[in-house]
Amino acid sequence: REPGQLNSLAGRSFHDLTQYPVVPWVLRDYDSEELDLSNPETFRDLTKPMGALGAARATQFQERYEGLAELEAASRGVGDLQEEADAGASAVKPFHYGTHYSCAGYVLYYLLRVEPFSR
Repeated sequence: REPGQLNSLAGRSFHDLTQYPVVPWVLRDYDSEELDLSNPETFRDLTKPMGALGAARATQFQERYEGLAELEAASRGVGDLQEEADAGASAVKPFHYGTHYSCAGYVLYYLLRVEPFSR
């Protein structure tokens, strides 16, 4: 299906910044003069989230998760990090990604740079 139809079926609208339509990032090849849509190398690996596409990014997000898991354990009094927890470390549940890909702030940042808003 066309992205516009999928966004509409998903309840996304240009009238609501919190539900602004999205276009999935599916391409990998940004250098070729002409895209070969029959070549699988043209497209990104859709089995992985965006944060895991490169080894460095995947490592960064995994380290974030593990660090938060340690702090959570410390806040419950488990492990060697109890002193950090007592000193005010946050008891945030571990996560890989800190925000949604389509939050209102991102949408406004994008809209300020496209016509007719950039005039």
